[in-house]
Amino acid sequence: MEIGKIELSIEGITKEETLIIQEILFALISSGGLLRIKRGRTIIHFDEDGSFQGIELNYWPWRKRGREDNTKAIKVM
Repeated sequence: MEIGKIELSIEGITKEETLIIQEILFALISSGGLLRIKRGRTIIHFDEDGSFQGIELNYWPWRKRGREDNTKAIKVM
């Protein structure tokens, strides 16, 4: 087993379709939208022609938990 290598075999698709899938998977992995996002969403965007346009990550990088007041730890100068 090689680390960092993904092999996928899909029957009945063209070379063009394979390159599109490769582009989307690369974008998902490199943006963190496939493995690193937790408690959020990854949205794959396509235009009106169905062409891949980008990845949108929707998550909260910080969120207040519970009832404690987290602002007490911050000193205002």
